[in-house]
Amino acid sequence: MNHSFSKEPTPASRRSEWFFWGFAVLTLFLFLGHNALSGSEDRWAEISREMLVSGDWLHPSLNWRIYFDKPQLTYWLILPFALLYGGFNEFIVRIPSALAGLAGLWGVLLLGRKLFDRGTALLAGWMVLSCYGFLFWARTAAADMANVAAIVLAVAYFYRAEERAKFHHYLGFYLICFIGAWAKGLPALVMPFVVIAPHLLMEKRWLKHLKISNFCAFVIAAGIFFVPFYLAAIVPLEPPHRLPPGNALSGFELVWRENIIRVFNAFDHKDPFYSYLYNLPRTLLPWAPLIIVVIAGMIRNWKKLPLPIRELMIGTLLMFVLFCCSTSRRWYYILPVMPFCALIAAAGIGGNWSVEKWDRPMFFLMRLVAIVLASLGVASLVGIPLWNHFFNFEPPLLLLVSLPVTGGLVLAVMLMDNRPDNPVAHLTGLPRRTGGMVLGCAILMAGAFDCILPSMTKYRTEKQLYMAYAESNSGIVPERIFIWRDDAPSKMLFYLDLQRPVVDSLTGRWKEGLTPEEVAAMTPKQRKEAEYRSLFSDFQTFVENNRGHRVAISSYDRKTDLEQLVRAAAELNLPLDVAKPDFNERSFDVIKSRSRRRFIWVLNLPQKDEQRSETTK
Repeated sequence: MNHSFSKEPTPASRRSEWFFWGFAVLTLFLFLGHNALSGSEDRWAEISREMLVSGDWLHPSLNWRIYFDKPQLTYWLILPFALLYGGFNEFIVRIPSALAGLAGLWGVLLLGRKLFDRGTALLAGWMVLSCYGFLFWARTAAADMANVAAIVLAVAYFYRAEERAKFHHYLGFYLICFIGAWAKGLPALVMPFVVIAPHLLMEKRWLKHLKISNFCAFVIAAGIFFVPFYLAAIVPLEPPHRLPPGNALSGFELVWRENIIRVFNAFDHKDPFYSYLYNLPRTLLPWAPLIIVVIAGMIRNWKKLPLPIRELMIGTLLMFVLFCCSTSRRWYYILPVMPFCALIAAAGIGGNWSVEKWDRPMFFLMRLVAIVLASLGVASLVGIPLWNHFFNFEPPLLLLVSLPVTGGLVLAVMLMDNRPDNPVAHLTGLPRRTGGMVLGCAILMAGAFDCILPSMTKYRTEKQLYMAYAESNSGIVPERIFIWRDDAPSKMLFYLDLQRPVVDSLTGRWKEGLTPEEVAAMTPKQRKEAEYRSLFSDFQTFVENNRGHRVAISSYDRKTDLEQLVRAAAELNLPLDVAKPDFNERSFDVIKSRSRRRFIWVLNLPQKDEQRSETTK
């Protein structure tokens, strides 16, 4: 299979790039706001909302309690869209991640064109666009896609500006890195240097960058990076903002804790050191088998590889090793390695640097899998209606429509790819068979993330709970909402659009005033009792402050939590029937889940005299 591409732009290549960008925009924004908030999205949504409500953009907060676990940039990026829209919803909070995804794709194409050719860059772009890890995080409100985009753009910018580097070029490079660090942390500053290190070390290229202008640019960019943290440290907090109990964490401490302590002595996210050996292929699906085979073939032909490919392969390997050496690991931490793996594989395919007899079966297998999945999608026209006769399950309308449409589009692409005039090759700018397989896989992945997964949002029950509570017109102000044995749920704060903090009972507060040795010496029973007494103290204060008013109490359905809540209600003589919450998350029999469900009870707290009278009776 000859996949050689041209380096010079042509009208056909420009048309293919326009088609790519149109497909990318549609893929990243179609039904972007259809899904309810999930995972950690609620933190980005609620922190941004509280920034807008309070007007304080320097101090991230959850339930108006300072929350500096991430820098401020990804919250700031949400705010302009919220101001234009006049509020928040799921689409608004996900726009920055989708735009970061487009920026990351642009960086991949820029780097591919500079190091290889336009066809290789386009092939890498299609592969990245249809990767599981990319689509997942580009359609999720978080900092991860901004981090990836900054790293790729910094590397691409370096290669494009290296030969004519002056002060403004160095400043531009460092600003990209530090802006990425504003999003998630110092990996965006460190990893671009790791990727380009083999290139700089080769022929001692690093010597020509030992300039005063380079040093000054770094100092200026670093100074700009620290400005928001400094301002957050000196600008006083305004009510209702508050510091976490016993913790005066500032932005400066965040940089140290998240980027130094976490690397060498992780306090969470302790996956095994080998986890990235399977998590990196996970981010690269469905291209992981092909990429692994192509890179293996390139290693076999190592001596024949052009120098730019070898430098990029070594730099990518170094980045992978550094991520493995960090003591804090999660599957998405390895995400920045993904676009470089796609670029390397595209270069191997486009330049015929891999082993063809290894590649051919993988191309055939991926094409076959795409056809089979597409056929199943079309067959759903018959299969899903029959499902209702055997199971108590009503498929969402979006699912009913998207499955056959996605399958039909993929089969149409495969059929057109076999025509003599080959319209798919003209659209994608990729050779026959390759273009059909790539576009078919991209349509399948887009259908899965844009339509099929969002169609399942009806089974995300937490939003439904809060919407039902909001529509009840309870009239309960935030100060009269109590969260039992938990921090205030960010989804509750966001969906109820609360303007002030609710009362929560922070877990771990019972340890205040105790030394680590005293805590370690306690038996499990003593710890459980100490925790309960701390919770009860918070609850009792809440009840006494709200006598004669209507209140809401929320708790998860954990057995221990409910038992302790029953005990506390009995001690305070409250008419709380734990078995009959006023609002609860709906349970679906079709999708079995072990997730905790949340309950809400609405009570009219009696006055002190009324309670004394009831006690006497």
